[in-house]
Amino acid sequence: MRGYTFIFLFMLFFGICTKVKAQFRVGVTAGPVLSSLVRDSNLSARAGMVGYLVGGVAKLNIGELGWFFQSGVTYTLEGDNDQHLNFVKVPLIIGFDASDDVNVHVAYNFAWQVGNQHGVQEFYKKNANILGVGFEIYISNKFTVGSRLNYGLSNLVSDPSGAKNFEVKSFTFDLYLTYFLK
Repeated sequence: MRGYTFIFLFMLFFGICTKVKAQFRVGVTAGPVLSSLVRDSNLSARAGMVGYLVGGVAKLNIGELGWFFQSGVTYTLEGDNDQHLNFVKVPLIIGFDASDDVNVHVAYNFAWQVGNQHGVQEFYKKNANILGVGFEIYISNKFTVGSRLNYGLSNLVSDPSGAKNFEVKSFTFDLYLTYFLK
């Protein structure tokens, strides 16, 4: 049954793309990440850090309407001066071309922690939900420069003993350059 559902959704997606004359593009992206960890709903007094992001993107432009969907996979290093967290993120982005040179978008990220600097993996949850807003500037047909402000929706701390009852959420500002291969 699951296989039929996937085939149906793929055919529906392909049919919509054909009807609206969608343009599909694939690219690579990289750039710095300015980040901090927000504790107990207040900005952390600890110094933030500069990390990075690197990954691949797939973008689906919907005809002449100006709307697009974008996703991909990125690896990020973020955190603060005490904790450097490594995440693999899958962003789901909906955007609109505000002009010929600029788009605005909203991103929802599924994130999985794949490691941290100090080896306290069991202190943090394995996954996170992150919401972001941003914009991109089209430098050329192949290059895009963008920025996105992201804030964690879910608590990163998982302490089964209950000794530490506080929230930690990610807060990042991404700057990135995307090169579209197609």
